Amino acid sequence: MEVAVNGNADAWRRRINDQRASGQSVRVWCKSNGSQEGSFYWWRSRLGLSPKKMRPSKQAKAKPTPLAFAQVVVHPSTTELLRLRFTGGHELILPASMPVEQVAKLVHAIETTA
Repeated sequence: MEVAVNGNADAWRRRINDQRASGQSVRVWCKSNGSQEGSFYWWRSRLGLSPKKMRPSKQAKAKPTPLAFAQVVVHPSTTELLRLRFTGGHELILPASMPVEQVAKLVHAIETTA
């Protein structure tokens, strides 16, 4: 059985090389040589033979822009400020690093005394 498989593999390797050398599409080559197109693709995959690279078309194609990645590091800044403006023109300036709970308590205290 192994001899038959190896013989088939060798035969298909030759067929695949013949198709590549012909310059014909797989479909046209298979029809003109009495081979099944599905078998051709199966054997090409099984033998690890990649398809022949296509020739570039005559139309100018835009090259894709390569992806570029940059490392972004965000450091909490102590200089950023949180500005709260109240009705009546009052403004409260706090450090942005102040916990939200403390800001809420402070705003509540200001609103209840106003």
